[in-house]
Amino acid sequence: MIDISNLKIRQDIDRVHLLQWGHFSIISLAFIIEGFLNIKIFWTIFTLMGLMIFYKLYFKTLTDLYYSFWTFTFATGSFIAYKLYHIVMTQSELQLFYLYLIAGVILSIESYILLSPIYYPRVSWWEYDFRFRDDSKVEFLFEDKKCEARLTDLRRNAGCLASFKDINVGEKVKIFASNGVKNFRFQVEIMSRRRYSLGRPASHGVKFIFDDDYTESEYEEFHSYWSNEKVFKKKTRYRKQGSNA
Repeated sequence: MIDISNLKIRQDIDRVHLLQWGHFSIISLAFIIEGFLNIKIFWTIFTLMGLMIFYKLYFKTLTDLYYSFWTFTFATGSFIAYKLYHIVMTQSELQLFYLYLIAGVILSIESYILLSPIYYPRVSWWEYDFRFRDDSKVEFLFEDKKCEARLTDLRRNAGCLASFKDINVGEKVKIFASNGVKNFRFQVEIMSRRRYSLGRPASHGVKFIFDDDYTESEYEEFHSYWSNEKVFKKKTRYRKQGSNA
């Protein structure tokens, strides 16, 4: 279950839907033109039916923000890349090159917008050893109480706060973090909330708020620590696996 009732998020999702319709329409047009150029009417009708079924499922993953959206996106991007490569190598049907190129650009823009912890947070549930998880232990202040949480993702001035304490979308909370040397204090707004299953914390997509009290330079310093810590944990995990082999 995911809560994206925030008005701004809803507006962004509506824009992404327009982009989705954009590359769907362009690829459909390319199929039709290719069918007429090669005089394959029945094959074109068959492939268009398959494309519509594929995109119906594709739209469903986007509407509900399922992680399988990225499987469909990878498949679509691979197909576009293959068509562009084929057209360039065979020097045939050059009329279609720009259609597939535009579809690829639209798909890239859509993917960039959604590559954010607000929409698709990264949570390494598969890592059973907490020492090697890509997250950091933090505290946040909510309703005048300090609660423990894990910061599981940090990208593009946004993050994911995993906590058993449910926080409503639209709430603003203060996060307290540390790199072992310096303490950091941030203010964030809850933009989305995912509840995976019972027994797991809810994942709150948050947007960092910067002003005179909460500067972007502090975020950048902590983000640098976060990135270095991820690399260190990965190297340590592989070293441990190698020693146990």
